[in-house]
Amino acid sequence: MRVTRLRDFGVVRSLLVLCALCLVAVVPLHAQLTPIPQAQGGAGLGLALRRLGVTGRVLYVTAHPDDEHNGVLVALSRGRGIRTGLLTLTRGDGGQNAIGPELFEALGVLRTEELATLHRYDGVEQYFSLAYEFGYSFSVDETFRKWGHDETLGDVVQRIRAFEPDVILTLSLESKGGGQHHQASARLAVEAFRAAADPARYPEQVRSGLSPWQARKIYQGGVGGGREPIAGPPPVTVPTGVYDPLLGMSWQELGSIARASHRCQGASQLKAEPGPGEGVYYLVDSAPAVTAKESDILDGIDVSLKGLRRFVAGQEASVPFLDGDLDLLQRRIDDVHATFDVQAPEKTLPPLRIAVDGLRALRRRVDQSGLDGPARRRMTDRLADEEAAAAAALELAQGLSFEVRAEDGQVVPGQTFGVTARVFNQGPVPLAVDGLALRVPEGWSARNVSGGPKELGAWHGLEVKFAVTASDSARPSQPYWHRRNGRDRYEVDDPRLTGLPWAPPDVVAELDWRTGGAAARTRAPALWRYEGPWVGGEKQKVVNVVPLLSVRLAPDVAVAPLSASGARKEFRVGVLNGASGPASATVRLEVPRGWRAEPAETPLSFRFEGEEIAARFFVSPPAALEAGNYEVRAVASAGGREYREGYQVIAYDHVQERHLFHPASARVEAFDVRVAPGVSVGYVMGSGDDVPEALRQIGVPVTMLGVDELAYGDLSRYTTIVLGIRAYGARPDLRSYQQRLMDYVRGGGHLVVQYNRADFNVLAAPARRTGPAGGGEALPESPFAPYPASIAVIRIVDDSSRTPDGKPRVIEETARITDEDAPVTVLVPADPVFTTPNRIGPGDWQGWVQERGTYFLDARDPRYVDLVSMTDPFPLNPGVRKGALVEAPVGQGTWTYVGLGLFRQVTAGTPGAYRLLANLVSRPAGR
Repeated sequence: MRVTRLRDFGVVRSLLVLCALCLVAVVPLHAQLTPIPQAQGGAGLGLALRRLGVTGRVLYVTAHPDDEHNGVLVALSRGRGIRTGLLTLTRGDGGQNAIGPELFEALGVLRTEELATLHRYDGVEQYFSLAYEFGYSFSVDETFRKWGHDETLGDVVQRIRAFEPDVILTLSLESKGGGQHHQASARLAVEAFRAAADPARYPEQVRSGLSPWQARKIYQGGVGGGREPIAGPPPVTVPTGVYDPLLGMSWQELGSIARASHRCQGASQLKAEPGPGEGVYYLVDSAPAVTAKESDILDGIDVSLKGLRRFVAGQEASVPFLDGDLDLLQRRIDDVHATFDVQAPEKTLPPLRIAVDGLRALRRRVDQSGLDGPARRRMTDRLADEEAAAAAALELAQGLSFEVRAEDGQVVPGQTFGVTARVFNQGPVPLAVDGLALRVPEGWSARNVSGGPKELGAWHGLEVKFAVTASDSARPSQPYWHRRNGRDRYEVDDPRLTGLPWAPPDVVAELDWRTGGAAARTRAPALWRYEGPWVGGEKQKVVNVVPLLSVRLAPDVAVAPLSASGARKEFRVGVLNGASGPASATVRLEVPRGWRAEPAETPLSFRFEGEEIAARFFVSPPAALEAGNYEVRAVASAGGREYREGYQVIAYDHVQERHLFHPASARVEAFDVRVAPGVSVGYVMGSGDDVPEALRQIGVPVTMLGVDELAYGDLSRYTTIVLGIRAYGARPDLRSYQQRLMDYVRGGGHLVVQYNRADFNVLAAPARRTGPAGGGEALPESPFAPYPASIAVIRIVDDSSRTPDGKPRVIEETARITDEDAPVTVLVPADPVFTTPNRIGPGDWQGWVQERGTYFLDARDPRYVDLVSMTDPFPLNPGVRKGALVEAPVGQGTWTYVGLGLFRQVTAGTPGAYRLLANLVSRPAGR
């Protein structure tokens, strides 16, 4: 890490600044973007002061983004000032996307950012394991087999040892509903509770510097989040309905606003209403054993400042000063709280300065004491937490504004760009800027251009400008975690980053400042500001390194039908200029031996940064092409260097933009697939999928149908109309013009409906819904099916919990088959979907990924015909499942529902899915 520091108006570069950390109170890096209004000004000071004098820590362990109880997180972190961490074992990679096309790793990036947005509200620290979310599972054993039980347990143990929580919360251990990732994560948390304290478990972590740690208690959540009886001690609750005057609402209300950040999961955007609320938790294990009845998760644990004595038990003689210093510090902190005035934050400055100095002095004394290594580290670590809380409060009481702006949000290796740090004293009390450092990676440089330290009176500011040059070998900004070889566990570039949401930003400024003799250090990343969509307001992002040329090749998966061997395929290459001005390059394709690409090379001439030039190539495979898979690669060249990858931009108005890099390559699947002559498909895109491109790859002409086409267009010109995934939830116009589609079917057309969620059972359009989850009132029969039907649910009897009247709890789950290799029985072998023009056999059900399908149809009318059935191997999903592929005659035409996950399979290049899709759209006219 390179440091450029200003002191006395000069520029020095020295690692000595690291030693200064022991002399100042350090505010943690503002990794989040602009704080929410409640965390700023006088109200923000009040929230910050709640952390001062509270030394407890709580770690919450879940399986996926959105498993967390958001009201509880707000209650603990904002309401009670407890340092709270959320360990989400997966990034939600295998889920569904309600707002866009991102799936798999890209979806994990999006959900990681949604959690970051969420934590702006609750102030919680986010961590992850390296487990990959491989899709819904009905089996804990399957989950452990795919994640790797021992490896993922090690991740949890590592986070417990690093975070050292007093209390751990997790999900229900025994519930049979909601997917068994939840129960797997809870079991790992309970096992890790004891394993983290055993030095013989994962000794490599101890050798790397972590110490064994025994948390005091671990609780599981109530089944379904409620109070259904669970064997063992009675539950304790975390109240969430408490009105908080600093927040202007209850903790559960703010939690609901935070939870709305899970947009790609279809989270409700409606704020919870005021009223009672709670999280319910049952004690699972404790050390030492808890025998008394409890009323709070922190009962029996002194989390006050004086409670730090618990870390020196048996070594009190090594710190004879500790009791007196802690008592004195507590009085100082009491003075801070007594002077707090939300309308005059500066009143808190005098006692805060004394508290900051006292905390710093005590930390130095402990660090120089005779305590053994673990005890000394734990004491200094908790005191450092208190210093950070005091420094954050000091910044708010002072009215300090510190913003660092980059003049470019995307830079290429070797580029020089400007960074401006602005310090403004918004309060009535003067402050002094002693130094301002810019931290950049090794090999980068930062040169002071103008400005330097000075005294700042009330309402006065300081601006310091830097010229930053990225190294010629700067690495692109991308996730540090990568999935390789289809494993359900990520690999990392740097083990030191394991568990963090992202690698630290490349450009970070450090401000050393004083107020009345108390010194503090505030850190902030350099952010690029830009205008988002008019509904999104200002957008911000950290400085991202991108390659000089970014290359993308489309399609990702191409199909070469053996029946058309030798026919040339079109590939489209997009090359994006990352340079800050004009540039020249060439692009070509690398194809398998015996194949031919035309043209051989295309010259490119860019005029400005951000310009993308598209080039078309036509690739001809040999006439005697054999079945198999082949690779085509795009390569751009400039300045003697080759560029073979490009980045996918993942950006929405509620998250920070992130980049995910992909090789500029395409997989060409060669297999036998045919399409009936004269086929023409109209496609209604839903939340986003790759099915239209898959159809084009097998030679089907596809027309995308917008609002006007649905309202006024001649639908009869299409032999088949296909609705994209979740179309009824994503397209209000589809709901409005449903009758036109049904008239099209009655007139002899074929309508293919891919899977929908509960929106399929709800008449009101999304924008008009009311209801607690924003989902409106579900109807017993779908208004969008031709005959009585709805999205199917299965009912599981959960013996692990009972209803208040003593009966086993019944859980409702969406009907699905999660084993991608589950056996499939074809119920109507003569149906055209299995015969025309491709004869579907057992081989077409092989090689599927993640699942067979989900959101099956519960067809309740004899006019529906189930075409397949299948069975999961898991006891929690018993019995034969139908509803995955259903058709019904309607007038002179056919209505078909597809719960099979074809949208996932075509993205993965599964041949059988393409052949099924070809048959679906090749259905003969009429019945």
